[in-house]
Amino acid sequence: MTRLLFLVAAMTLSLAVGARAQDTMMKPAHEGKVLVIVTHEVKDYATWRKGYDADASNRKKAGFKVTGVYADVNNPNLISVIGEFPSAAAADAFTTSPLLKDVMEKAGVIGKPEIKVLAKPK
Repeated sequence: MTRLLFLVAAMTLSLAVGARAQDTMMKPAHEGKVLVIVTHEVKDYATWRKGYDADASNRKKAGFKVTGVYADVNNPNLISVIGEFPSAAAADAFTTSPLLKDVMEKAGVIGKPEIKVLAKPK
C-alpha cells in the first residue's frame, strides 16, 4: 500500500512539473525589444535587393527596424538582415507570415532562412 501511494504521489508530482514546464514553454521567454538576425542564401544579390527594397512598407508595418544588411565575405549571395522588433511575438508573426515567404521566394531566396531572435539576458 505504501509503495502504491508513493507511485501515485510521484506520478502526480511528475504531471504537475510537466504542466508547469509546458506553461513556461508556451509563454514568450522575453517581453520587449528583441534583436533579429535573418540569414539566407539568394540566387543573385542585385535581384534580391530589389525585392527586399520593395517590401519596406511591410517591414515598417510589422515594426521591424532594420539596422543593417550584410553579405558573407566568402559568399556575396549569403545575406544577413539584422534589426529590431518591438517584441518576440511581433518577430514571430512577421517571420512566419505567408506574405514574407512569398516575397522571399520572388526575390530569389534559396532554401529556408535561418532566423535568430535574441534578447539581452536579465
